[in-house]
Amino acid sequence: MLTRRLIALGFLLAVELSFVRAHASAPMPCIVATLSANNRILVVNELTFDDPDETHARMPRRSTFRVYSRYSEINQGMRLDSPDSYWAHPIWSVVFEKADRPLFAVCSYTLVTDDGEFLVLVGNGFLGSNALSIYRRRDHPGQPFGGPGPDHGVLIREIPLSELWQADRIEDFITDATPQWFASGTFAFSPDNRTLIHKTRWGQTLSIDLATGKVTN
Repeated sequence: MLTRRLIALGFLLAVELSFVRAHASAPMPCIVATLSANNRILVVNELTFDDPDETHARMPRRSTFRVYSRYSEINQGMRLDSPDSYWAHPIWSVVFEKADRPLFAVCSYTLVTDDGEFLVLVGNGFLGSNALSIYRRRDHPGQPFGGPGPDHGVLIREIPLSELWQADRIEDFITDATPQWFASGTFAFSPDNRTLIHKTRWGQTLSIDLATGKVTN
């Protein structure tokens, strides 16, 4: 019943069967695009469903987060001068398949660095789900080619909520009224785009090394 309700609303986060005693948490919006703080990097979430008919209740089968860099035409003869921003080919992407993992990212919030090197997926965090999943671009500018095929990024680390909150603050029973774990907190990247700084709702500031996923106070 929970899964049907989430599908009907279009806010499916994951498909998971659990014997943990819990009620449905408040549904998150289905985020389909994220723009970096400097407006130069765009992340677009493309969903593939098991049924092409949008009027049916359907299940997502694939979620693809594509990272784009703002397009600038160097050929003056092909350049369009306008106040809009344009995006062409993605520089890398992260792909999740339901067949690979029963619990997979579908419509999560994302955080992306201004240089487009790191993508952080913000998870549910409760009931054993990861709070943050850090991915890095595989093929870096100025470095040797990282491998054959499309650049689907490299998983750096999945961070559980227990590393961000004290154990006595993590609830094992949630309801529709339970705020998301990141509510009333803040996120920001360091000037060099290599550290994610998170301030919890209780005012504790945590630094997360994006290259390793290590969390420090």
